[in-house]
Amino acid sequence: MALKELGYYKEDYQSQDINMRNAIVRFQSDLNLNVDGSFGKISLKALEKRMIDENFKYPDDVDNPPTDKEWIVINKTKRILTYYRGKEVIKKYPIAQGKNPSYTPEGKFTIVNKMVNPRWGGAGIATPVAGGSPENPLGYRWMGVSYKGGGSIGIHGNNSPTSIGTNASLGCIRMINSDVEELFEVVKLNIPVWIGSHEKLQQWGVYNNSYID
Repeated sequence: MALKELGYYKEDYQSQDINMRNAIVRFQSDLNLNVDGSFGKISLKALEKRMIDENFKYPDDVDNPPTDKEWIVINKTKRILTYYRGKEVIKKYPIAQGKNPSYTPEGKFTIVNKMVNPRWGGAGIATPVAGGSPENPLGYRWMGVSYKGGGSIGIHGNNSPTSIGTNASLGCIRMINSDVEELFEVVKLNIPVWIGSHEKLQQWGVYNNSYID
């Protein structure tokens, strides 16, 4: 299995189908493809190239990062979160965004709070769910973004793994649970978070170039 050989396949769930889908979206995010969980012609072409690429490097370019330390970029168009150090890519992750893309705000923000096992308040449409519950749509980690004070939009886990790579949330950024738990450990408060469409990010000097362009 090529994706397993490249390190994208992980035993996150008991379901092999979900684990394979996670491998696909991780692969797509690493190569700046449009993350959708569907392994079509573009993904196959990228995989064929990646398998023989002995000097792989992330295809990103950044003109003027806001810091030479760590920061985050969320590409809404491609559904990718990139964790940078200055201009250097540290890691890329697949995400889900707002079911209507306008639900996920665009702008230059910061991380203002972090929580383990966050409680979900129900968003005014459902019964609240206790922190730590497998039914919690926030998963087991929350990193609040400084939009409207940090309580309404955040980077968090999920209780619906097949939603990653789709437009599914009420505006937050969903991640695979093991991915957000990994990121949570290294992200510090107050680091910059830029959220925008592919075109908006290019205006800001961030180029998530496709691996096969």
